Amino acid sequence: MTELTLKLIIILIPGAIATIVFGKLILHKEWSNFRFTLYSVLFGIFSYLILQIIIESINLALKCSIPDLSIWKTLTNTKLIPYKEVLYSSIISIILAFIVSLMENKKWIYRFAKTLKVSNKYGGENLFSRFLNESDTEYIYLRDIKNNLTYHGWVKSFSENATLSEIKLAEVSVYSYEESESLYEVDEIYLSLDKANIIIEKAKIVEP
Repeated sequence: MTELTLKLIIILIPGAIATIVFGKLILHKEWSNFRFTLYSVLFGIFSYLILQIIIESINLALKCSIPDLSIWKTLTNTKLIPYKEVLYSSIISIILAFIVSLMENKKWIYRFAKTLKVSNKYGGENLFSRFLNESDTEYIYLRDIKNNLTYHGWVKSFSENATLSEIKLAEVSVYSYEESESLYEVDEIYLSLDKANIIIEKAKIVEP
C-alpha cells in the first residue's frame, strides 16, 4: 500500500462512516461495492464542504481568520494528513447521515416531485417494504398457503431478498389457513417464507 493510497483511505473515513450510518437507518437492498464507494465519496465531499462553510461562517461572524481546509490544497501531498479535519468532518458526516436518512424515510424528495407533478413514484423500495412500512400497517394476517397456516400479529420488523420474505411478528395467533381454526398463540415469531406462497393482509382493528 502506497502512502498516497493510505492518505486517501484516511480522508474517506467521514464518507464511509456516513454511508454505514445511512445504511443502518433506511430500508434498502444489499449495496454493491461500487455503490458503497460512490456513497462514501459523496458523503465525504459534502462533509468537508459543510466544514468549510462552517469555517467561513465563523470567520465572517467573528471577524477572525481560521485557515481554510488544507485538504483541498494538499490532496496529493502524501506527507501531510489533516487528522483534525478528518475528525471534524467525521462528526459532521454522522449528522449529515441522519438528515439524509430522515429525508429518505419521510420521502421528502418524492413528495416534492409529486407536488410539482414531476413524478408519481413513491420511493425506492418495492411494494413489500412500502406496504409494511405504511403508518397504518400494524396488525396483519400473514397467510402461508403452502403450509396451510395463517398468522395474526403486529409487525415488529421485516426484510427480504430476491426469493424470501422475512418478518417478525408479536402477539401472534396461529390458525389453519383453510378452516381458520385456532391452533396456538405465541409472544413472538420469526418467519422466512417464499414470496410466491404468502398473502399479507392488513387486519381491521375493532374498537371495544
